[in-house]
Amino acid sequence: MGYPVSKQNQNLLNLSSAAAAAGVTRKTLYSHIDKGLLSVTRQHGKRYIDVSELIRHYGTVSIPEEKVSNFTQSLSKQKSGVDSDTLVSIQKELAALREIVERQQLLLEDQANSKRIQDELQQTQEELSRVRAELETERGKGWFKRLFKD
Repeated sequence: MGYPVSKQNQNLLNLSSAAAAAGVTRKTLYSHIDKGLLSVTRQHGKRYIDVSELIRHYGTVSIPEEKVSNFTQSLSKQKSGVDSDTLVSIQKELAALREIVERQQLLLEDQANSKRIQDELQQTQEELSRVRAELETERGKGWFKRLFKD
């Protein structure tokens, strides 16, 4: 005996499928649910996650096309005028751009660390120069003056 499937239910994935679609482990998915980052739908004692909820939280999901309801696809076309192939292409480009941004952020962090290290090195060199000058001044004095400082 099966349960009737509504158009809304066609967008629901069980937790294993949702984890695979989001590209995370089930443990990570459960953790995000427990932290309240993802909402679940309970039906007949089982938990499901709507595809739109995965997209909202993870940005992109990879699900078999037969899992996406025709209703959602036609609604997307009406709203945006974009077909699913174009949408997939845009999602891939978005993922690539996110990777580029992450790399740029790492480079900026490296530059900031490099600047900090250069500043510390300059301060150390200035301190070393000051100590060397003091040492040369002390060497210029006779042993008697070094022994009995003024």
